[in-house]
Amino acid sequence: MSLNEYLREKAGLKGTKVMCREAGCGCCAVTVSHLPTDSNTVKTYSVQSCLTPLYAVDGWQISTVEGIGSQRDGFHPIQERIAKFNGTQCGYCTPGMVMNMYGLLHQKPNITAQEVEDNFDGNICRCTGYRPILDAMKSFSEDANIPGRKAIDIEDLNKNLCPKTGETCSGNCGSRSLDLEISGARWYRPLTLADLGKVMKANKDKKTRLFFGNTSTGIYKNDGPFDVYVDLHRVKELFSFQATDTNVRLGAATTLTQFLEKLRGHQEKPGFKCFSQVHKHLKVVANVMVRNAGSIGGNLMIKHNHKDFPSDIFTTLEAAGAQVEIFDTASSAKKTVPLLEFMTSVNMSGKVLTAVILPRLADNVVYRTFKITPRWQNAHAYVNAAFKIPFADMTVKGQPSIVLGGISADTIHAKKTETFLANKKLSAAVVKEAYSTLRDELVPTESPLESSAKYRKELASGLLYKVLLGLCGTKNPKVRTGAEDLHRPVSSGLQTYQEMAREFPLKHALPKVTSTLQASGEAVFVNDMPKFQQELFAAFAIADVGSAIIGSIDPSEALKIPGVTHFLSAKDTLCNDFPQPMNPELFATKEVFYAGQPLGLVLAETQPLAIEAAKKVKVNYSKVMTPILTVEDSLARGKEFESKRKTTVIGNPDDAWKSVDHTVEGTVSMGSQYHFYMETQVTLAVPSEDGIDLYASTQNSDLCQFAASRVIDKPMHFINITVPRVGGGFGGKSLDTSTLAAAASLGAYKTKRPVRLSLDLSSNMRMLGKRPPYKATYKAGFTKEGDVQVIEVDYMVDVGFTEDGSFFTTYSMGYLDMCYHVPNWKIVGKSMMTNKRTMVAVRAPGSVPAALISESIFEHVAQALGKHSTVVKELNLYSEKQTDLTGHVLNNCTVRELWRRLKDVAEVDARIRQINAFNQENQWKKRGITMTTCKYGMCYFGAGHGATVTIFARDGSVQISQGGVEMGQGLYTKVAQGVAHILGVPLDNIKVRPNQGVISPNSVVSGGSVASESSMQAAIGAAEILRERMKPIKEKFPDADWKTLCEKSNASKIDLTARFLNEHRMGSPYINYHTYCVAVTETEVDVLTGESQIRRVDIMADYGESLNPMIDIGQTEGGFVMGLGNFASEDTIFDSKTGQILNDGTWNYKPPTTKDIPIDWRIHLLPDTPNPSGIRSSKATGEPSIALSVGGLLANKQALQSARKDLFGKEDFIPVVAPFTVERAQQSVGLNESLLAV
Repeated sequence: MSLNEYLREKAGLKGTKVMCREAGCGCCAVTVSHLPTDSNTVKTYSVQSCLTPLYAVDGWQISTVEGIGSQRDGFHPIQERIAKFNGTQCGYCTPGMVMNMYGLLHQKPNITAQEVEDNFDGNICRCTGYRPILDAMKSFSEDANIPGRKAIDIEDLNKNLCPKTGETCSGNCGSRSLDLEISGARWYRPLTLADLGKVMKANKDKKTRLFFGNTSTGIYKNDGPFDVYVDLHRVKELFSFQATDTNVRLGAATTLTQFLEKLRGHQEKPGFKCFSQVHKHLKVVANVMVRNAGSIGGNLMIKHNHKDFPSDIFTTLEAAGAQVEIFDTASSAKKTVPLLEFMTSVNMSGKVLTAVILPRLADNVVYRTFKITPRWQNAHAYVNAAFKIPFADMTVKGQPSIVLGGISADTIHAKKTETFLANKKLSAAVVKEAYSTLRDELVPTESPLESSAKYRKELASGLLYKVLLGLCGTKNPKVRTGAEDLHRPVSSGLQTYQEMAREFPLKHALPKVTSTLQASGEAVFVNDMPKFQQELFAAFAIADVGSAIIGSIDPSEALKIPGVTHFLSAKDTLCNDFPQPMNPELFATKEVFYAGQPLGLVLAETQPLAIEAAKKVKVNYSKVMTPILTVEDSLARGKEFESKRKTTVIGNPDDAWKSVDHTVEGTVSMGSQYHFYMETQVTLAVPSEDGIDLYASTQNSDLCQFAASRVIDKPMHFINITVPRVGGGFGGKSLDTSTLAAAASLGAYKTKRPVRLSLDLSSNMRMLGKRPPYKATYKAGFTKEGDVQVIEVDYMVDVGFTEDGSFFTTYSMGYLDMCYHVPNWKIVGKSMMTNKRTMVAVRAPGSVPAALISESIFEHVAQALGKHSTVVKELNLYSEKQTDLTGHVLNNCTVRELWRRLKDVAEVDARIRQINAFNQENQWKKRGITMTTCKYGMCYFGAGHGATVTIFARDGSVQISQGGVEMGQGLYTKVAQGVAHILGVPLDNIKVRPNQGVISPNSVVSGGSVASESSMQAAIGAAEILRERMKPIKEKFPDADWKTLCEKSNASKIDLTARFLNEHRMGSPYINYHTYCVAVTETEVDVLTGESQIRRVDIMADYGESLNPMIDIGQTEGGFVMGLGNFASEDTIFDSKTGQILNDGTWNYKPPTTKDIPIDWRIHLLPDTPNPSGIRSSKATGEPSIALSVGGLLANKQALQSARKDLFGKEDFIPVVAPFTVERAQQSVGLNESLLAV
């Protein structure tokens, strides 16, 4: 059992969340306090509880987010600060953020802003865009320029007293040895190396796991099970540290965090200057909480047991010439061997790694390391490398050491290159031959989860070039920066906006009303609800092939497991068929259409049991076919849904082609993005006296209620649905939650017991829909000035296995013009069938692919004319009253005003000149800058949202129940602000209650960005009814306060409950209004590696009169960063044979983290622009900004096109592919060894 399981399921401390169970997301963070074996001082730090074994923390003090502050006992300053800075949205990640900072401040009370940013590498947030979280945490630093900055009071770090002694933790409870029998396995905690030896000898014939941090289980989940577990935390000999003039010796149990401290403490000493490079490298190994838990020895043992593991510790230490000390339990003898020998020749059965020894290096040794990754933090390397080169007088003095990771399991040293460079005097010819030697000896393995072999070979050469360039120096100033790494300073943000004091608290910049509850872990999500009596846990058995005919399904092996109670399949349903847009079947019956398709449901007494049993359900396929996984394959096999083909013609494109001066043609493609909401899908179904109480994390309560009733053939009133809150949705909980609602309802109905169905991350990613991939070809015709006259686009959309996904083909077509007026269009959209789950909406499903296509076309036009893209785009912007692609007249079109203002505020013209000068002076570092736009159509679709407002007469407090779903977008807050304004009561006098089907039935899905304003208007409508009812009482008692007024109204038999349905009609043709925004994005790229960083982003948005500027800016930032992931790092990877998703976890799927956001980020809301077509003159804000982030990709392309012009004299347009990964960026240049001159 993990610490997380114990805290949540046994102790009932649900503030500590769980998501990935891989130590990759940070939401499960807690702090631990104990007395380390090598110290007399209690240490407190943060760890990820999901991988921390429960018995490993015996005797330790564990602090959870509830323990440091609450609404009853008072919030902790960290909780208050993150709430005040609007650092919460859905709130699911927030407790982990708080506890990471709590542990960090224990380690470094006088923390710097840089240290904050360096140490938030293990916490993922999909909602906020990180900027407000970082600002909140940096406000505790001693050097940040942040309003409200105040250092932590040391007393606030020592309030958690030991429940046994009533004093601060002494650390004396965890010093005992352990010998336990746990579920048939043995658990030991020895105190000495001799005791450890006895344990290992006594169990020499058993499968034994020695562990310290247990972090490897997040990567290698199938290791084990083991007969014996040995906890090394108290073996004192493993914690030694000695430093002499000749070496530094560290015990194998030295944590990576302690290793960093030791490196920093000795890096200025003669012979140990290389420690500064190792220190820099280790700061990007895993994340801070993994580094707190994991040890040097543990990391090296992972590499020893899994040769393919790209261990940064091994790479850096092997190049430095490290040795290791090994204890043989059979002979009780110690032996010191070179690290390489340990890794390649030593059988560690019956042996223990006890120490690592780092030698002093000669004064003439140059030591340098690299780690090139898909994102800046918390990612394993494409390639890691370390170079140790003795060098003087332009000559390599002896044999260098070149160690490379990520090439293959067998590649460690570049031996031939080392031999070639030995004792060589460096010259252009020698350097060139070194590249050639390295290229010839490296044979990278191919894997769909790794970058291409070609890239890794070229990257290795590029890293060698960086080292040799640094050694040789150069007379050519243009190439000098090639030796340098990209440097990222501390990030900063600026926000400007207008408030409307006359309507306060509406249109006031306020944090979310539930933010402190989220920060204290008291906000209850579905899976936080207490366990019911006789509750069962559920897990789906899913298909492991993408296209097959089912022969039989055999759950017998699963049902043999003690604690597994039921297996339900299609034959157990009363209705297995569902109408669009849902899955056609709850459980597959005859044919499998995608790997991950549900086949049945396992019920068990615990969640881990259900997950284990689901994997043991055997499926026999009578026929297995090769799955269709790309639009190209679908086209080749004639699998287009031809009836869904959509063609749009505007103007007269045939004639337009005859009058243009120039044309360009190109292609654009985009991969698939997973929503990555932090709370995975979960539903809880509880039988009641006359139905089922259903608790669902969904954006669409009405659809879930329908699905849950249909599967058991009951009317909808049989299901009483409640949506407490949603831990992130982004469209992913609009349709797919109906599958869980139906399955959980079926389980509860069949067993007459409560059933909790909570998907693990892997199942969540494999089962459910994602953003559809696109492949487009285009042709554009334009004048010599850049006025685009005609565009033809032919695109294919991967819609999945049903034609329901063809919605996206049509929907994205209407966004292709974005903010650019083109009089003539011909667009053909094709919906292609693949063996994937039918695609679903992901934040801004139409504008994201459309922005990529549209902005790419205008970038291409500009490049063809030799103009900067801002010039061409500005020329083609829409003007007031023009008609867009969908036939809407653009009234109140502010895009030209936004463009003009932002271009001026962001000093675009001056920065273009600066970037041009920089690019002329630098060959290997290049910068780009572009402007992007979004015209996002807002539509009040569906039946609208209803709200019920109740005033409690005795005290005047107000309660609101409404049909919208709170998922982080601030819906509850805006609803409360609106009602407070209408009734004239303080905001804290109002509570917004969860969405309940019995009170707010028939609610339309909370999506399309409009749910907040629609729900608020419904609540305002109900409040206005109440105000009108109470008006005579107010006139009769003009001096009465609010409480008295409510009492007298009630005494006068006035109904103090009112309901209102917001019935806003759709616009004509269907859009009610457009939200406009513009961005400027500047980036810098390392041409040799493909790494890049976003130097600055400026955004200006027209949000009308913002209902809450703080929340709307938060939506803007969160959307933009989610888009950065789509365009730079995120895609789903499939096994070409089975159709299974391969990157179904945090190890291989990489959304942005804190150092992927803009370094300098400025956001401005356009003032004095009320929206006459919106609710309360406002505009919706949730989705428009995501399209702007395509500017990061396009600015990088501009930078790389500058490199191609420098290197080859080419001014061609690089084809647009998203995500434009680090690998794709480097490969787009077309480097070869002849260009790597010193």
